[in-house]
Amino acid sequence: MHGGSDTAELTRLVARVLELRRQHGRDGDPFEIHVLSKDAYSRDGLRRLEAMGVTDAIVGFRNAYERDEMPLEKKIAAVRRLGEKVVGAVG
Repeated sequence: MHGGSDTAELTRLVARVLELRRQHGRDGDPFEIHVLSKDAYSRDGLRRLEAMGVTDAIVGFRNAYERDEMPLEKKIAAVRRLGEKVVGAVG
C-alpha cells in the first residue's frame, strides 16, 4: 500500500518490492500493489502505474482530512467524469 510520494519515488519503491519478492522466490505468488497516486487521474498516468507493476489505483474526490460536506450529486458527477475521461479511454 502506498500513498503520498511522487511518481519517481513510487517507481523506486515498487521496483524494490518486486526485487525483494524475486530474491526470496515469491515473484510467482499472487501479489497486489495498491496505491494512492495523482497518476490515477489520467490515461497516461494509469498506464505508467500499470507498467511499474501497480495492480490497484485508489482515487478520491475530496480531501479526506476535512469534514465531508460534498453533496452526493457532485460525487456521482466526479465519478462519471473519471469513468468517461480516464477509465473508459484506457481499455
